[in-house]
Amino acid sequence: MVTEEELVRAIHAGAVTMEQIRETTRASTGCGTCSMQVYHILQRELQNLSRRKIS
Repeated sequence: MVTEEELVRAIHAGAVTMEQIRETTRASTGCGTCSMQVYHILQRELQNLSRRKIS
């Protein structure tokens, strides 16, 4: 089980695709029921990172 905090850390460390998230954290590699949640966290964090770069 991968926590949201682990996902956020991986994204901030450079995992910017679902494949990279899977490779880095092993999230959504089992039954896949969390895939949509992982995708939403990824999108949210990429938006947050984008906003920080603009500011």
